[in-house]
Amino acid sequence: MNGRRAGTVLLAAVGVGFAGCADETTDGSSSGSSEQAGSPIPVITGAALFEDTFDDDRNGWGIGDDPEFGSTDFHGGDYVWSLTGSMSHWLPEVLGAQYDSGELNMMDVVVRAEVTIVEGQGVAGVFCRENPDTDAEWQWYEFVAREGFAAIRLADAEGNIETLDETDQVDVPSGEPVTLEASCIDRADGVAQLSLSLDGSAVLSTTHDDQLGNGVSGLQAYTFPAHEQLDVRWHEFTVHHAEQ
Repeated sequence: MNGRRAGTVLLAAVGVGFAGCADETTDGSSSGSSEQAGSPIPVITGAALFEDTFDDDRNGWGIGDDPEFGSTDFHGGDYVWSLTGSMSHWLPEVLGAQYDSGELNMMDVVVRAEVTIVEGQGVAGVFCRENPDTDAEWQWYEFVAREGFAAIRLADAEGNIETLDETDQVDVPSGEPVTLEASCIDRADGVAQLSLSLDGSAVLSTTHDDQLGNGVSGLQAYTFPAHEQLDVRWHEFTVHHAEQ
């Protein structure tokens, strides 16, 4: 399942479907460098650029049901995904509209989500800086995790994934909520500083020399093996400006 915009028509509210069956163990030659020790801690500045506690669909994430790819809906204060497609990449209509109009600046941000992987072996997480790509409609940085696995990756809408950093030393128990916090910040030397923490503990930190520009943040998940059932409940989502 994939929630995307078509031209300037916005995102997840319409249709489900996805091209590409990437799995979360895919590696690529990396232009990033791991630097977990001594990496700068991002500092959140100002009020939230965007926040959602998923009481309803007021921000236009989208509700859908497709027998081939799965469903999304709101239940009990959560945004609930029941997925059988290979990948789900969603952002709210309100952010898509601001980006398309040129109002939105999400270059240097901390993206936070609280999520429970209820069932399945896939990964869930967040993304930042969704940009047009040369060989796909969109590309982005994604920060994903499951029990025993977490990664920072450069991915695109054709299912291509370049792993920038990863670890198998994480505790994300199925059925229990976890808070992912990802930072995407350009340093003074012109590289993107990317980091991931889980429940307040630093997990990964890396850089990307050919950094992506301004773009929208949102929610991300992959089934594993591809098309196996993955049930996820999102409890909250926020985006803040940040700096190193």
